[in-house]
Amino acid sequence: MRVQVNEITLVGADRTVSLEPGLNIVTGPIASGKTTLMRYLRFLLGGSLGQPPVEARSKVTAVSGSVELGDESFSVVRRAVATAGARVDVAGRDQTWRLPATSAADGETYVNWLLRQLDLPRIDVPSAPTKPDSDTTPVSINDYFLYSYLHQDELGFSVFGHRDAFKNIKRRYVFQITYGLYDFNTAQIQERLREVQSRLRELHSRRELFEAFFDGTALESRASIERELAEVNAGLGQVETAAVELASMPHEAADTADLQAHILEVERRAGRLQAAIGAEQQALSNLGDLINQLEAQSGKLTRSIVAGKHLTDLEFVVCPRCGTDVGPDRAAEPVCYLCLQEPSLKFSREILIAEQGGVEEQLKEAQDLSGEREARLAGLRDDLGDVGRELTAKRLELEFQTRSFVSEQATRIASTAAQRARLVARSEQLKEYLNVLSKLDEAEQLAAKLTEEKEALQQELAAAMAESRDSQRKVSHLTKRFNEMLERLRPPEFGELESSHINPRTYLPVYRGRAFGEVSSPGLATLINVSHALAHHVTAIELELKLPQILVIDGLSEHLGQEGLDPDRLMAAYDLLMDISTQRPELQVIVVDNEIPEQARRFVRLELSEEERLIRDPDA
Repeated sequence: MRVQVNEITLVGADRTVSLEPGLNIVTGPIASGKTTLMRYLRFLLGGSLGQPPVEARSKVTAVSGSVELGDESFSVVRRAVATAGARVDVAGRDQTWRLPATSAADGETYVNWLLRQLDLPRIDVPSAPTKPDSDTTPVSINDYFLYSYLHQDELGFSVFGHRDAFKNIKRRYVFQITYGLYDFNTAQIQERLREVQSRLRELHSRRELFEAFFDGTALESRASIERELAEVNAGLGQVETAAVELASMPHEAADTADLQAHILEVERRAGRLQAAIGAEQQALSNLGDLINQLEAQSGKLTRSIVAGKHLTDLEFVVCPRCGTDVGPDRAAEPVCYLCLQEPSLKFSREILIAEQGGVEEQLKEAQDLSGEREARLAGLRDDLGDVGRELTAKRLELEFQTRSFVSEQATRIASTAAQRARLVARSEQLKEYLNVLSKLDEAEQLAAKLTEEKEALQQELAAAMAESRDSQRKVSHLTKRFNEMLERLRPPEFGELESSHINPRTYLPVYRGRAFGEVSSPGLATLINVSHALAHHVTAIELELKLPQILVIDGLSEHLGQEGLDPDRLMAAYDLLMDISTQRPELQVIVVDNEIPEQARRFVRLELSEEERLIRDPDA
């Protein structure tokens, strides 16, 4: 745990101070810069810069130094800014680092690097020691260094800044960690206790919320919820059965079946009539062609008889006898394609007259047949009109009956679906209520288990926090060294007890039965503070405790007067410091004082004056 500053340089102010193991003294009159130097020394070791004097702020751009941590030596350069992310350059024997000063997302900072180099435990502790579930705060390098600085403005009134509530909490934690009253196991117990208490608060809040939600409602009782859920599910079953039956019913009423069959028969009759009309129309068309042909043939025969020669240029389209289609391609020349005989070119009037009579007879028959077919076609058309009107009437009737049935079914189906939807929604809501109540039951069971665990953890924590035999031995050793050193400073003899001790609850020194807060003399408080701080560091060396071995005492003679025994007590303090420096050179002690005894001048490393201030005036 050795911490030794071999050299410190104020970059930009042309000031370098070399320090030695053991005792080092910086002296000079007031306002010469002694406290400012200590401020920058603390800054070099990870502390905050605060607000240096204006002349220092205007000139000092960085602080560099040679620092020994444990068995290794490092060169450190830190910019003189308060920015948490400002880089600090560190160079060791085999490795270099460039680290953010105090803040980084991954935790790789200069102050944490100091913790690792000194093998100091980084423990997260409750910010309120009496409330293990309070927010945690880490014990930092500056918290350990609380035991390394006796400030001029606190030396006669405060023990390591204990009047500051936050510093006092950290001061106590460092004491517990150093002397084995608080360890990683205790930290883990406290962390688990915080988790348990946090979950218990959450469960309690949830229980209150739902109790307020259900209070005064029909859902306040689980039995009422379960009864309503059973009724809803029964009604839902009935509605779903009715819905299935509606879905399986035919889409048409029973009395529409005969109507549909009748419409089908009428449609068939209409089809047959349409076919008959088509056939009659075709036959009439063929008869019309035949009549035209016979009339043309009769006219030609007449002209032939009158002219006395054959009319061979007459082209027949249909047979004048049967009305069948004929054409010139049915026989090769010179065969007649009509009678399939070779024509006789011998003219015979009698034959033509006989032929004309036959044509006239056929014409009359064709005309009579055409009249009959026209009458039959008119009758078929009348029948088709009657069938069409009947079909229209029947279709309208079917449409009306079907539309009425579908509308009625749709209304019933919609009503059933709406009722089912309401019942399903209510069923799900009641199930959710039961689920909430089940979770509350589970939460109560969990809360009971957590309460048991909390009580067990509290007992375990109390046992872990209780002073062990070894911890008591360490504190007893501290108390012994405290009394030895305090007696060497020749304090005034008063009080209820003959010796002093460490308060086991506050870890503050108690002077002969009188608490430190009851000591009204700044001079006596200074003697107690110096003895108490030295006792801690000597005990840490002798028992190999984790406490950085460096001590800065600023303003040792500040509260010791020049009358009575005070000069002797100041001399005794310096004698004690010189003896410890000889016996324990691994403890570096830096004393800042206005005036020092002559025998201590060999330990002076820097002497300032009104003319030779820490920050030199370039015009001087």
